[in-house]
Amino acid sequence: MGRRRGVAVVGVALVCSGFACATEEPKASVPVSLGVAAAPSLSEAFIEIIGIFEEENPEVRVHLELGRSDDIAEGLSERNDLNVFASASEEVMELALARGTVADPQVFARNHVVVAVPSGNSRGVRGLGDLARPDLRVGLCALDAPCGKATEKLLAAAGVRPTGVTWESGSRALSARLADSELDVGIVYRTDVASSHGWVAHADIDARDQDLMQATGATRYVLARVPSGENGPGGEAERVAADEFRSLVTSDRGRRALENAGLDALPE
Repeated sequence: MGRRRGVAVVGVALVCSGFACATEEPKASVPVSLGVAAAPSLSEAFIEIIGIFEEENPEVRVHLELGRSDDIAEGLSERNDLNVFASASEEVMELALARGTVADPQVFARNHVVVAVPSGNSRGVRGLGDLARPDLRVGLCALDAPCGKATEKLLAAAGVRPTGVTWESGSRALSARLADSELDVGIVYRTDVASSHGWVAHADIDARDQDLMQATGATRYVLARVPSGENGPGGEAERVAADEFRSLVTSDRGRRALENAGLDALPE
């Protein structure tokens, strides 16, 4: 590494008049602020990655913002406090790239939806076909959310049409309702099952349904730099920090953090 980011390097100036000299104190370093916006399903992995990054870069403070990918992307042009965007939707990132609000996009991880039930599976859910049972309270992600789009493809491939559906804004909100036993079955990201601490479980389904979930119910995550976050006086330092953060996400240590959270880390 060359110079330290965010540090004002000031030489010691000696101002002498006769025999008297005054010493100018060096200015204190100013921490670099790095804004990272990510889909909620990345929260566990990114919290671990941010911990590693801040330990190795004590002059950088990372601020993590979680939200739906389309909502974050919609406001990027007006944000100067975000430097990195991790989207759960390739389509959303493509639109942001076309608008010029992101740069250098890179696919870095994969997730897929699963049939999930409250712990204990008291209603005996055994497969995708059970979502059409009229006696079950079924929850699905809204169709405009990345998990909703993955679910729509999965159900179409399986030929299943659920009835009496409760729609939620995203996988995390749907998982919370399953954990509280307000729903009998839902389709959520497997990462949200992993982060539920046992309150939500995978339904014990057959190999055909499992193959369908991985083949058609998948989401790929894309990481990009947000140029508008580099417009301030610390822009150059923030750009360097953003590049190093993205490199950490795609490194072996970043891959381990992603896999620990239930994601498939894609090759660099």
